Amino acid sequence: MLAKEQKSIEKICEIPVTLADISESIFEGISTKNIFMHRLLLPEEDDSGSFYLCEDLCKPVFSEPEIVYPYISGSFTEKFAVRSATYRFLLPYELSDKVKTKKDRIISPDELKFRFPLAYSRFMEFKKQFRHDTSPLKSSDYSIIGRQLMDYLYTPKIIAIGAYHLQAAYDTIGNHVFRNGCGIVLKDPSKYSYITAVLNSPIATLFPAMCKAEGIFSDYTVPAVLGRFPIRFPDNWMTEYLISTISSYLMFLYQQIYKADYEVPYLLKELTQFYEQISNLLILDTYLIIDLDPEFINILEENIHSYAGDIESENDDSLLNTLCYIKERILETSRFGKFRFKRGLADILSFSQSSV
Repeated sequence: MLAKEQKSIEKICEIPVTLADISESIFEGISTKNIFMHRLLLPEEDDSGSFYLCEDLCKPVFSEPEIVYPYISGSFTEKFAVRSATYRFLLPYELSDKVKTKKDRIISPDELKFRFPLAYSRFMEFKKQFRHDTSPLKSSDYSIIGRQLMDYLYTPKIIAIGAYHLQAAYDTIGNHVFRNGCGIVLKDPSKYSYITAVLNSPIATLFPAMCKAEGIFSDYTVPAVLGRFPIRFPDNWMTEYLISTISSYLMFLYQQIYKADYEVPYLLKELTQFYEQISNLLILDTYLIIDLDPEFINILEENIHSYAGDIESENDDSLLNTLCYIKERILETSRFGKFRFKRGLADILSFSQSSV
């Protein structure tokens, strides 16, 4: 490890506040005896009914949509926004109603057969054809582990998954089921955009090294370890506002990238890279004090602003045009910006480390 990187890690490890301190809950995803029994694939054609595809049996299946939820596959990690789910997850549970203090409970085979006969038939067919088991259906055949996820279904949350490195997406509705990684429910909902940006920043790329420096060698995406992620908020409210607002820009931009799938327009790539670099600079300045030019902050303050109204209701093309205009304004009024944005992540980290 380079001396400069080591110095930065040591400084970050000294931050007293952790992700666990600001979270109501950090929990693992679900696990099940057979993921293929529960996981369904949406057909390529647009279909909002009860028709799905079974990967393991390679055939169409049917289930009542009331107990089918969007599913995030661990092989498709996402940044900032949740990708439109290709998969669905069949979850035969009665969810809790916290107002009535009713706990989550698995739907019994008899009740499943009466209320959700299509799902019942799905499980029976899977048992027979894949497990070669013709015995009557039991609750244990389709039970899952991961009750905290069900407690927080339909609660907005950050979903953090680590493959090659940590990536975090904000699930605004909170109805996605996931298997790998962690769900993070914050105590203060107003902090979601800021924390999402931090977990996607260069600070997060250093987190595995931070864990090793503190003698932690287990998976850094398990709740007990991820909860130790150091959290530092900016000293002034304007910097936090800028990071949170840019994070909302990136949520929108990544939504557009995921919609485009394999043919991502150059404009989207360019805008995403531009706003990520600004976000990373502000976060690095927050964590490592790299002394950004105050005039640059003033320029951002003059140009970065929140969306007028709900982002979901805005016109996509209008928002893209607005983000293009903001970018050009920042570049036109900041020679610093034109210079700085040519630097890659390694240069930004090097600059921040040399300033510690």
